[in-house]
Amino acid sequence: MSILDRNVIDITFVEDNKYILIITDHLEWNYDDRVEHAHLLQDKIYDYLDYIYSGQAEEKNPGLRPVIRIISKYSYSNYSISFLEKFKKHIKETDDICDLEWEHDTKDGPFNDGFNDEYVFDSTKLYPRIKKNWAKKPLENISILNTNKQVPDQLNNLVLFKSWDSFIDFIMVDIGEGFDYFSYDMMPADMTPEQLRDIAFENLINKIKYKYCEINEPGIFLISADGNFEAESIYLTGIWEQVANQLGDDIIISIPTKDVVLYTKLNDEKLRDRMLNIARETFDNNKESLDIIFCKDIFIYLKDKKEMVISDKYSLK
Repeated sequence: MSILDRNVIDITFVEDNKYILIITDHLEWNYDDRVEHAHLLQDKIYDYLDYIYSGQAEEKNPGLRPVIRIISKYSYSNYSISFLEKFKKHIKETDDICDLEWEHDTKDGPFNDGFNDEYVFDSTKLYPRIKKNWAKKPLENISILNTNKQVPDQLNNLVLFKSWDSFIDFIMVDIGEGFDYFSYDMMPADMTPEQLRDIAFENLINKIKYKYCEINEPGIFLISADGNFEAESIYLTGIWEQVANQLGDDIIISIPTKDVVLYTKLNDEKLRDRMLNIARETFDNNKESLDIIFCKDIFIYLKDKKEMVISDKYSLK
């Protein structure tokens, strides 16, 4: 049994008049997948909490204090220590139904992975991130990080919003060496998620510089933002109003990968079909790279209505 086995208690025993519930974690805390690792561990802890809340722990060992103990094969990073400390505090302040503790190889840890565990809220570091909701039922389930792993709403600590029925908006925080997901335990008590989202979009508008260039196909254009926030341009209607006025037409837009935003005139059949073929080829060439692909949806900016919609006529499918 391990962190990957859901709805299973790995190991149990009685120690010092306490009922010990062991979670075995054999995964390393790597920078690139630390958020996914934290979600796996969070899911496993919630399975154990469900076991305790259901009364099964009390029935098994009446009167003994349950202790969830995580035994890890590898050293912890500052990120993982901060994650566990916040989770421990959450349990204590909610129902104090059990204790949470952990053991890990301290030879090389806790090590610094670019995360500052003394996080200080800074509104200037927030940005929005849009992702396609790849769940089979987007209105019911949420699938993050372009994978098929379902994250039930009640287990998700990330600040997120649903949009266009099949997309998800996250809030990201600039940590200096990259971007990380902003979670509810990082949110100031006097602010709402909606206020944070507004701030994130203000930063996107004011700080991110978008560039426009014609690709080697005359009449087909690309938006660039240095590889960070190209896809998010879909929300900036001011950009698309300017583009539509310049081209004198409604605009058809495709975002096959998160850093490729292609567009051209909607009503120029030749340009439209060529752009769709380029976008489809781009998506297909990257479809095995789940962190790169964005969506098969096609967006239309309506010049006269000044409105962005998802097309029900065009698609990369």
